[in-house]
Amino acid sequence: MKKSIILYFLAVFAFLPVVRIKAQDNAAFTRLLVQKKLITQREADSILTATEITKKGSSENTDFSIKLEFRPRFEYRDGYKQLRTADSKAAYFTSQRSRLNVDYAQPKFKFHTSIQDIRVWGQYGQTSASGSLNVFEAYAETGISNHFSIKLGRQKVELDNGRIFSAANWSQAARAHDGINLTFNNNTIHSELITSFNQTSERIFDTDFSPTTFTNYKLLNVHYLKAKLNKNFSLTTMNAADSYQSKTNSNTLYTRGTSGGRLDFEKGNLYLTLSGFYQYGQLQSGNQISAYYLQPEIQLKTNKLSTRLGAEITSGDKAEKSTTISKSFVPLYGVAWKFMGNMDYFTSFPSDVKNGGLINPYLFFTYDLNNKISLRSDFHLFYLANKVKNNLDQNINPYLGFENDLSAHYKCNSFTLIDFGFSYMAAEKSMETLKSGNSNITPVWSYVMVTFKPELFHLKK
Repeated sequence: MKKSIILYFLAVFAFLPVVRIKAQDNAAFTRLLVQKKLITQREADSILTATEITKKGSSENTDFSIKLEFRPRFEYRDGYKQLRTADSKAAYFTSQRSRLNVDYAQPKFKFHTSIQDIRVWGQYGQTSASGSLNVFEAYAETGISNHFSIKLGRQKVELDNGRIFSAANWSQAARAHDGINLTFNNNTIHSELITSFNQTSERIFDTDFSPTTFTNYKLLNVHYLKAKLNKNFSLTTMNAADSYQSKTNSNTLYTRGTSGGRLDFEKGNLYLTLSGFYQYGQLQSGNQISAYYLQPEIQLKTNKLSTRLGAEITSGDKAEKSTTISKSFVPLYGVAWKFMGNMDYFTSFPSDVKNGGLINPYLFFTYDLNNKISLRSDFHLFYLANKVKNNLDQNINPYLGFENDLSAHYKCNSFTLIDFGFSYMAAEKSMETLKSGNSNITPVWSYVMVTFKPELFHLKK
């Protein structure tokens, strides 16, 4: 027992970086313990080795920082997500995101946590004890080698251009996943292997996963790879499988596969890309799915102007052809407004297009006035990819309408940003079948958002 206690305290002191033990003193002390036969020479050597490792570790560079993000956003909605009617009244409110980000890093180890509070002004009473404080991210990342690292915990997943997997930063709450991410990175290849297995609580038996307040996959596996082929071409591949538990049998999982990628060409101011995905397997309902997504785009940059011309094509079902296999592509856990308009008419697939699929040609202009101010104008045309019937069982016009999103971005200083946006839509009669309301009344939406992101504390040694 005496020997065990001595070994315990020696080990503790060896691994405490605040304890400074001179090498010669430590060696003399362990030599004395060997002479007294309290420890063996092998144990003494182990203690000396541990002390040297600790000394080396304590002298390594460490970086500790605390950052704040405070983001109030005022919105005016009069046709956002849904067409207006003669009786509808505009909604206006202020939402707010407050985040405290804590980061610690040393060679081959990082820790990050982000605590956030999301609220609408007036949502909680003046003396209310309720709130929405939660953990957005909390993960540790450790380096396995110079090129391999593993990240464990709650983390945002942003892959490719964000269409399939995104942190959805525009949403005040944003999106994060609980899981493990194994990353490989060198000069030509970036690879991520992500896996997640969800449960609503600790269990004694079984793995039933049936949350009542939200919908989420039970199992997720993703592999993402981006390879630099040469100085102009790069290739991206992505394979994802998300599995949902059957609502009637907890032992049955319905798995949906999504596979595809992107080919990029970049030379000077010209950028060309083609992205495509195929979806297969089973939906949450157990029905089969066979669907696709395509996105061609060309981008041209000058000193101040950036122009993007492209289209999104998502497959859908034909109204006149009944089938048990869904042809409606679902963009998994990506962001929609970035591609299909800021007014969010098409965010939930396939319900927002009544399973008809969507073709969205777009043209984006971004102009940088200077290093502080940039202006942007996005144009969208919306067409149904397949025939959709109205409540009179008639095929509607596939052309749904036109949307224009105008925005301005002003960088006041290194930690303060101001964003302004205004959007309107010229909807066609056929849009009423999807979004009810009156297509003759122009839908509008506007916002002003201020983002403060100061660094509160930073210690590096």
